[in-house]
Amino acid sequence: MKRLNIIFAILTLAIFTVSCETNYDDYDTPREIVVGFSTPGEAFELEDGEEKTETLNIFSSEATSADRTFNVVIVESDVEPESYTFENTVTILAGEREGSIDITGFGISLTEEEKTLTLLIERANAYVSGGPAVITFTRDE
Repeated sequence: MKRLNIIFAILTLAIFTVSCETNYDDYDTPREIVVGFSTPGEAFELEDGEEKTETLNIFSSEATSADRTFNVVIVESDVEPESYTFENTVTILAGEREGSIDITGFGISLTEEEKTLTLLIERANAYVSGGPAVITFTRDE
């Protein structure tokens, strides 16, 4: 009986030892480059006729040896088009991982109800799109 308990203890220990092995084989696996907004959003509270410009930062998970230009697209919007303008491309320079665009809000056609504009870096074959930027617009009284 004593021998059976020892064998059982050894088998149990062996099972736990083998099952806890961690595999890090995917560490060197090539990963897709991610490009997205590092500024999660901005809030524009504008009086009628007022104009305000903010900068939205964009990141890339990798720096490359050449300049890269990415398209900025509207994913969703309930804001009137005359209430904003933004640069629809962003260039990240060679050796860099960051870029930025300016968005300008205009106090035109805004109400006290919050309206939202969601921007995203357009996906392409060489990279995947990261986080969006959500910009809110309201009229300031």
